[in-house]
Amino acid sequence: MKEGSAGTAVQAVTLCLASLVLALAGGVIPIVGSFFTLLTPLPLILLSLRAGRVGALLGMLVVGICVAGLLGPGYAWFFYIQFGLPAMVLAETIRRQWTPEVSVAAGSVTVLMGGLIGLVLAAWGAGGSLVDFLQHRLDIAVRDAMDLYGKMGVASDEVGPLFASVDEVRTFLLTTSPGLFMAAALLSTSANFFLARRGVAQVAVAGGPAPGFTWRVADWLVWVFIGSAALLLSGLPIAKEIGFNGLLVMITVYFLQGLAITTFWIRRLRLSPFVGLLGVALLLLQPLLLLLVALVGLFDIWVVFRRHSLPTAPDV
Repeated sequence: MKEGSAGTAVQAVTLCLASLVLALAGGVIPIVGSFFTLLTPLPLILLSLRAGRVGALLGMLVVGICVAGLLGPGYAWFFYIQFGLPAMVLAETIRRQWTPEVSVAAGSVTVLMGGLIGLVLAAWGAGGSLVDFLQHRLDIAVRDAMDLYGKMGVASDEVGPLFASVDEVRTFLLTTSPGLFMAAALLSTSANFFLARRGVAQVAVAGGPAPGFTWRVADWLVWVFIGSAALLLSGLPIAKEIGFNGLLVMITVYFLQGLAITTFWIRRLRLSPFVGLLGVALLLLQPLLLLLVALVGLFDIWVVFRRHSLPTAPDV
């Protein structure tokens, strides 16, 4: 009994440390660290599913206090709103065995609401409007990007044309920020959800098959995609911006559908896991493949790729 309690305590401490390290990675490791930071909720989800809700809340509180001590109280509130609360929501969806689509939607809404509250509080603390605060943060991001290119050895005359018009870059990012934020919330939430569900399944059934990446988009959502495209092509300023943001979200949704189809065929053909890792690397190196995968997910409405299964051997 004592050995079991000690093992649970060690697991809880390890998961809390992992969450803290991931939360700090964005400020320590340039570019790549930001991707690791998006996985900050993952250890907290696993902690909730293994140690219970109370243990997870205590662990989240301790990690937030550590963040406050290292970075400041403001970062702790950001941690609680942006990472802690979504982790508790996703853990609850896994515990209740909700479908992946509903679970990711609930987690994404939590991330969006938390992010919006955080932006409003940050703008209020800065003494300005939300738009002014976003413009200020975007200016800092552009300046940091130019400094990063300089540290990488890129000549200033080569970087200059990319940021020749800061106003244009800032305007574009402001108009597309809703769609980009929603797309990022969907991707990060889905990554945390599926990794957590897989990790819990492997612990629960040692040596058993882990649940795969499954995702099915409702057929009626294609009309949202078509409507967004129509608004984008209308040429009207406000309608065009709404359509573009809508397309960003729908492309992300259908990208997840296409990724599920790709995963289905990798498992169906019994390909090596190395093929999947190679595919992820290609997606990161060649963004056009992201669009191709999204198109596969979109056309699945009419083609139904996962219905065309191959004949199995008699001994399978």
